[in-house]
Amino acid sequence: MVLKERGGVGKRTVFLSDPCPAFRGEGKKVRRMIEGIEKVLARIVAAAVALQGLVLTLLIGTEVFFRYVVGRALSWPEEVAGIFFTWFTLLGVVLLTQSGEHIEFNFLAQKLSTGASRVLSVFIQVMIGLYSLFISLSGYTYATMFRFENTPAAGISSLWLNLSLPISGLLIFFYSQLNILKILKTPGKGGGSQ
Repeated sequence: MVLKERGGVGKRTVFLSDPCPAFRGEGKKVRRMIEGIEKVLARIVAAAVALQGLVLTLLIGTEVFFRYVVGRALSWPEEVAGIFFTWFTLLGVVLLTQSGEHIEFNFLAQKLSTGASRVLSVFIQVMIGLYSLFISLSGYTYATMFRFENTPAAGISSLWLNLSLPISGLLIFFYSQLNILKILKTPGKGGGSQ
């Protein structure tokens, strides 16, 4: 970052030339790399969510078919569907964070000045980031504590279920940090969290 001095006699004010060095002209390679990682991750997560939605539909359909048509309920589809649903939900939150479609305080942001709205947008992203780190650390602790347990009917390691929190938490943290950079880069009211 380059510091610039401004001011008259007896005044010395120092300004940072750019609050986002990763988005400056000489940081184009870094910016392209970050944008590339963001796009690849978004595609992978979106594909995983779509696939999980399809698998959930098939699992629930199988369970309903065997219960009501065959007359003999299977126990494993419910357990497997529970694992897929957890991942489906948490990865959906990752996609919402990436796209900036999370819950916002629009009413308050509209009443604030441009600068205050921007500060609020950054604050929201910081809080999302802190919470995502909390669920990542707590989820990792929980996953490692119960890594040797298996589901009763399907016999699947509970680690597959419990890793959903730390992985989705880290992805949410990544996107919240990118959102902060975008807010600081984008001119206008609130900077936009997208």
